[in-house]
Amino acid sequence: MLGRREANRRFLTALLESDPFDAYHFFLPHPDAGGALEKELGDLFPDILREGRISLRLHSGLPDALSDFSYYCLHLSDPVVHFTDAMCLRNVFSRRIFPVTAPTHSLSYVEYGEKFLQHIWGGVTARDAVAATSAAGAEVVRAYYAHLRRAYRLDEAHFTAPSVRHVPLGVEPSLMPSPEEKDGLGVECRKRYGLGDKVVFLVFARISYRSKMDLLPVLRACKRAEDFGLQPDSYCLVPAGWVEDGDTFDKEISGFAANMGINCLTVPRPDNAARKALYAAADVFLSPSDNLQETFGLTLLEAASSSLPVLASNFDGYRDLVVDGETGILVPIIGPVRTSRTDAAARIIPAAEYHLLQAQQSAVDVEALGRAMCLFAGDRDLRRRMGEAGRRRVLAGYTWRHIIRRYLDLWAELGELPCPLSENPLERPPDVLLHPACPPPAEVFSGYYTLRADDPVLAGRKVVWSKAGKAVYYGRDFPVIYRAAEGYIDPEALRKLLFTARKPLAWADLAAHCRARAKRQGPEDEDFVLLWALKHDFLEFAGDMKQQERNIR
Repeated sequence: MLGRREANRRFLTALLESDPFDAYHFFLPHPDAGGALEKELGDLFPDILREGRISLRLHSGLPDALSDFSYYCLHLSDPVVHFTDAMCLRNVFSRRIFPVTAPTHSLSYVEYGEKFLQHIWGGVTARDAVAATSAAGAEVVRAYYAHLRRAYRLDEAHFTAPSVRHVPLGVEPSLMPSPEEKDGLGVECRKRYGLGDKVVFLVFARISYRSKMDLLPVLRACKRAEDFGLQPDSYCLVPAGWVEDGDTFDKEISGFAANMGINCLTVPRPDNAARKALYAAADVFLSPSDNLQETFGLTLLEAASSSLPVLASNFDGYRDLVVDGETGILVPIIGPVRTSRTDAAARIIPAAEYHLLQAQQSAVDVEALGRAMCLFAGDRDLRRRMGEAGRRRVLAGYTWRHIIRRYLDLWAELGELPCPLSENPLERPPDVLLHPACPPPAEVFSGYYTLRADDPVLAGRKVVWSKAGKAVYYGRDFPVIYRAAEGYIDPEALRKLLFTARKPLAWADLAAHCRARAKRQGPEDEDFVLLWALKHDFLEFAGDMKQQERNIR
């Protein structure tokens, strides 16, 4: 399973196991998205679901939900999809300015500059935060904001950005082989793959030269290790992980290794049971990542939880997870100063090619990697000592139970920070309600219309119920309300509006009447209902329509 999806799934599972809140509302993009989630939640947490504390709603239901409920926080799956939209909705509809948070995943896609630019606006509050999974990732997000402010000349007083906090991902140790399980699972796995008593260097990654890690330098490091005394028949390199449909690089890497005389076993797409067995069979976890797509390194936590020493590049979030010389060894990696040619083409070449070109300029120290492989292969006690230290470190601070606690502390802290926005949404300034990158169509397209609802010419025009409107009021006709408009049109409120308009009433007076009785206060609400009723011929202008048309012109 890919890292991002697995991380979000484990976060959700751990949160509901902790169960710190009265209710949990999930907002989905379309109705079909809820079936699988509801089944999984029902299987894992039947009591919470049965008690009605889990609610699956649509994105279109957010305005009503934000008006009806006082939410503690809104947590998204990442900060590049709907992060700013969530703040806009909160600012418009919610009385409480609750925290909006989201964790980072990959940060290197070229379009993310535009995504992070949207974060910098007047509607961001001190309570909104990007939860960077690594210290290096936190610096990347801050660097995005700093660069965008400079490039677009945005002063911090008027264009605020979310805070950036470091909250790592976690691991569920029960899914990894415990010290008691390792011998049995490991021996069985070694028999299955014919590994014998070789020292196994396990690599878990996408087996592709285009993403996360280039395996060819790993093969070079194996030959370097042999130059330093590692016997060719004493070890086996085991790359395992995801292989895209139609990709043959797993076979190609095996072919390269065979040509170089390296014992290499590739294991494409192992299931969870095979993953656990491979962790149990391995002696050293190897991950010299060189690709900007990597931000955290979830497999390093899995390996440490499996009591494996980690040999990795001194890169991104890896340096948070490996204590060099204590739980593993970090080898240097050298990166470029400028990548102008690649950057200039970034928007027109595929993302995989862009990442490949960046990674081909990221040089892991192959000699240092080979020396470390040789060191680990020849020192069983070192492997055991570092593996045990790594597991202790995971159990002390990197289980999902610890990570959820950190999120609860973060949400509590953010929720107490000062916020100048009024508890009444109608009293909040316009520049914190709608994002400047999304100008309101009613304003931008105002020239399309003959008149607008706030036009002084329209304010005094008399409006009365029509024949169809009268029939709706008496139950002889029924309005058709499309699903998307259900949150705006209340059938009972419509009947009251029609009754009010049983005698001619000025448009402005009828709008004021609607405003006074609206379930949710806001200028759009009365405009929507009045215009909708006029559109569907439940209201009409009173008097000589031809004369009115002449006056309007």
